[in-house]
Amino acid sequence: MTQKNYFDSSNQVFIKLYKKHDSTYLYWETWNVDDKNATVHLGQLGSLGEQENVGAASYSEFKDKINSLIADKLNEGYAEIPLEKQFTVAVTFKLKTWGTTEDLDRREQVRNILTEHLGWTGNGRCDDGDIGSGEMTLYADVVDPFVAVKTIPKEFKAKKVTEEYYFTIMQGDTTIAEKIIPSKE
Repeated sequence: MTQKNYFDSSNQVFIKLYKKHDSTYLYWETWNVDDKNATVHLGQLGSLGEQENVGAASYSEFKDKINSLIADKLNEGYAEIPLEKQFTVAVTFKLKTWGTTEDLDRREQVRNILTEHLGWTGNGRCDDGDIGSGEMTLYADVVDPFVAVKTIPKEFKAKKVTEEYYFTIMQGDTTIAEKIIPSKE
């Protein structure tokens, strides 16, 4: 029996899998660094988890090894969570202006912090944002929005994001919670 190939037409692989565990999720993801090496990153949703490097002597051996690791995780009950089943967490900052180029630069800085944090804690990514009318909002697609609103403030504090902000949680067109003010822990 031939093994399924999870690499795309550019010979790249990136997959993030989840498994329900008690009241949270475990995550497992892998991506290739080059044509003979990959990173595997795993943990409990909201934690930094662990990472390891996986390599092989040849591309063919490497591809077989990564495809086998993915198949093993799928057999253990891990699965991808489609975007339409995820949540959106909007992080809105009040601006002192209507939106200057400096504000736009700051939005990108904060978006990068948010994307890195959500990625390394297995909870998602921040791909979008807007600015105007005295507000700057970043939109993050996440698996568990309640974990996100607990962990993001800690990351913002560690990265010296001092502007005031609030969260809105949505799924599709439905708003689940609005104007959640983060705790000042």
